[in-house]
Amino acid sequence: MQKLFWLVGLTVALCAQSAFGVNHAILVQNSGWMEPFYTDGASQLKPLVAATAERIATGSDRVMVLSFNQTSERNVSPTLVYDGRAGGDLGASISKIEIAFKQPGKAMADTDFNEAVSKTISGPLKGQPGILWIFTNNKNSPNNSAETASKNREFYSLIHREPSIKRSLAFPLTMPVKGKTYAANGLMVYALAYGDEADRALKALVASKRLREVFTQQPAQLKPLDRESVRLLPKSVINAPNTSASLGGDGRTLLLDIDASHQTNAVQIVAQVENMFYPFEIQAAQLRADVHGTGWSNNLALSPRTINSLAPGAVSDVTISLPVRADFPNPWSLKALTEFGRQIVVPAKVVLRLEGQQLVVDRAFQERLTKIFPGDPLPDVFVPPASAAVSTVELPLLIRVNYPLYPLLAAIGLLFGAAGLLTYLLVRARKPVSYELRVNGLLRRISVGAFAEVPVFSPEGKQIATITRRGGAPTVAQVAKGHSVELI
Repeated sequence: MQKLFWLVGLTVALCAQSAFGVNHAILVQNSGWMEPFYTDGASQLKPLVAATAERIATGSDRVMVLSFNQTSERNVSPTLVYDGRAGGDLGASISKIEIAFKQPGKAMADTDFNEAVSKTISGPLKGQPGILWIFTNNKNSPNNSAETASKNREFYSLIHREPSIKRSLAFPLTMPVKGKTYAANGLMVYALAYGDEADRALKALVASKRLREVFTQQPAQLKPLDRESVRLLPKSVINAPNTSASLGGDGRTLLLDIDASHQTNAVQIVAQVENMFYPFEIQAAQLRADVHGTGWSNNLALSPRTINSLAPGAVSDVTISLPVRADFPNPWSLKALTEFGRQIVVPAKVVLRLEGQQLVVDRAFQERLTKIFPGDPLPDVFVPPASAAVSTVELPLLIRVNYPLYPLLAAIGLLFGAAGLLTYLLVRARKPVSYELRVNGLLRRISVGAFAEVPVFSPEGKQIATITRRGGAPTVAQVAKGHSVELI
């Protein structure tokens, strides 16, 4: 099986990109175990499959519908019944799926999950990324094996350990049906993301409202269990005035808003750690955290450093001491003048690790499964793999330094004040001042402005001297021979 997936992965690297958007392969089990879902007139299996196909696919997505059981001498599995875009005769194609038989007139077909998954990837998907939607009553019984529990474990091993399957979800659904041979209380829908593109598409689809119109219950996350385990919900800042911490619109990014006039070397944030691993309770884990910026990184001090008995969706308070290592201009410096009234944004990220992580299936979820699959040891196979002992969460951090307007207003006021004073002094300095002169022994009065020259004439009208004034007192210059001019 591992060799097949390795070969398919090589095919992915060599294949040309599909002309479609996201590939959706819908696998509908039609082996003998599914008999009541096809023979009970009140069964909602086919309407559910059709509604799912309509909700998951957009106009450019490719939808493939396959029935699956187990290949035998006269029976081929899986069988492609529809390939195209959503709409058209998709519903009609789904309505034609019926119980399969090993050969005409013989026993109903058995079930082989692993065969259905591998042949769908290597066949209709042609090794390209895609989301596999599996509708099943969760009885994996190749060759009519009665050991459905152990066969289920083989399937779960594929889900958890196959590296090309990036994300695995399960939707347990209540659907009581009674057939001629068997009865059931419900079924399971699996969503397996094959490849990175499918992983991103499935994650976005779960976050959207489209899928919730069909599956009203939150899906169980089977994979990944080594990342995206928790998120931080900032509540308050306890040691820095005019500083706040909040959560971005994406529900993940941490926003730290700092007033530039109240800078600090470290900010203590009270936050909540929320368990995102539905349906798993984080029974125990050790918390470790680091922050990484451009050219710097720090370990984060946390209190407390442990998580205990954190149910899915529940929160636990933690205090984080976050160093603020960034060179922000002083609000009163010339360098910061252009930033007043603006915001400097410093991107960073917080890496949170849960070490020694112990996960157990939530009790309420186990009780729900027991009602849908009575006597089926399904909760026993919801066992996280060894790789789930550590989970890592990378949370974007934006440190936003806000520069207030008042230093700029004060600087502008000082600038205008200085300009006004200088203008006043210049006007006053240029105003003419009256001085007394003694010209050839006779007294005269003369007015001289700043930076001006005034000629002195004799009674005959001849210029005999010049009074020059710069910024201060005037001086006498260029006195003609035979004349005397002096300032009094």
